[in-house]
Amino acid sequence: MSESLYGEPLLAEVYDLFNAWGEDNDFYLGLCSPAVGSTLDLGCGTGLLAAKMAERAEVVGLDPARAMLDIARARPGGEQVEWRQDDARNFELSRRFDLIYCAGHAFQSFLTETDRRAVFRQVRRHLARGGRFAFETRNPAARAWLRWENAAPRRAAHPRWGEVELSQSLLSERNGLVSYRSRYRFIDQDWALEADARLRFCGLAALSAELESEGLRVLALHGDWRGGEWREDSEDSEEIILTLIRDGDQPVLG
Repeated sequence: MSESLYGEPLLAEVYDLFNAWGEDNDFYLGLCSPAVGSTLDLGCGTGLLAAKMAERAEVVGLDPARAMLDIARARPGGEQVEWRQDDARNFELSRRFDLIYCAGHAFQSFLTETDRRAVFRQVRRHLARGGRFAFETRNPAARAWLRWENAAPRRAAHPRWGEVELSQSLLSERNGLVSYRSRYRFIDQDWALEADARLRFCGLAALSAELESEGLRVLALHGDWRGGEWREDSEDSEEIILTLIRDGDQPVLG
């Protein structure tokens, strides 16, 4: 993840204002069946989903940004999660998990094929027999970045900082690498913070080849959080939502 965007303590503090619980969280929580005893949240951020998962299973929440983890530890239910500051490309937990997931489009912060393959190798090493790995990435064909430029600013009230306004602008897009700027205006304090970040929009064909070469097999593919069919050239399929298993395993968890 971009350290400039998620490593700033003040921006971590207001992150949840603009990233509340949604149907994506419902989807991942639904993967945590009674048979799942352990889960690993890669890029857990402020821990909203991980803390909820901890009501059902043992959870490790992993994120590179200390500021985000500080929020996660302090949230209700945060004491039930084992929080780890680490990088999804090279962590070592010396255990395996029934469910590993990477939510909130955190996967798109891995900008190169080398980065993605490193994550997939770590997932395979840490996935229990018959366990599942799930993540999502925005479908490049839907070109979500074009909507960011003209989107209306969003406002929300923070208990400490008062009214906060978030606006985003596109800086560049080239071959699926999108640079954008987030501007947080603290209205009651009359000042603002800006942070730039980059995201990779990777197509399904490239992802499938990388996953297969790293020993992961697709169990399910959806184009939206309601389980809709994925269609490559359809703007209705805004997401590429994948659930996978280690190649050679059989799914044993419902």
